[in-house]
Amino acid sequence: MADEQIEETKTRKMTLEATGLSKDLTDEELKLLAEIITEQHFAKGVTIIREDSKTRDLYVIRSGRVSVRLKLPSEFGREEVIYQMRDGQIFGELSLVDGSPRSATVHADDEVAVYRFEFDKLNGLLQSQPRIGYILMRNVASIIANRVRNTNMLWRNSLIW
Repeated sequence: MADEQIEETKTRKMTLEATGLSKDLTDEELKLLAEIITEQHFAKGVTIIREDSKTRDLYVIRSGRVSVRLKLPSEFGREEVIYQMRDGQIFGELSLVDGSPRSATVHADDEVAVYRFEFDKLNGLLQSQPRIGYILMRNVASIIANRVRNTNMLWRNSLIW
């Protein structure tokens, strides 16, 4: 049983490293982070996060694909896919950071396995380990900045053509 736990912790650490969340964390800090995540599985077609919900958990895609969808205000009940994500990407980061309701719906496009950071557990770790908190939030900010930068480039390119 201990070998299975060691192997699972290794897998969790590797997945976290692939996201960029753990950049500049020590092995021990990464281990602490990996220990508080739970693995969840979602069947194809399941909604993982609903837009406007008040949850604050952070998700890391271990395997599978998800689509990020926004409600269309002009067409009641209709959602538009704005982005697809796959292994090693994170979602739920905006609500984690600012506590606002979810800005989009996240839908499982395949069978999906995720690692979930429950907000209360993550917040407890970050408060007890300020260095981890600083580095993790800096890395989350970097991921968000990269997404905004990419979106800006897409908009710029759409205006040119």
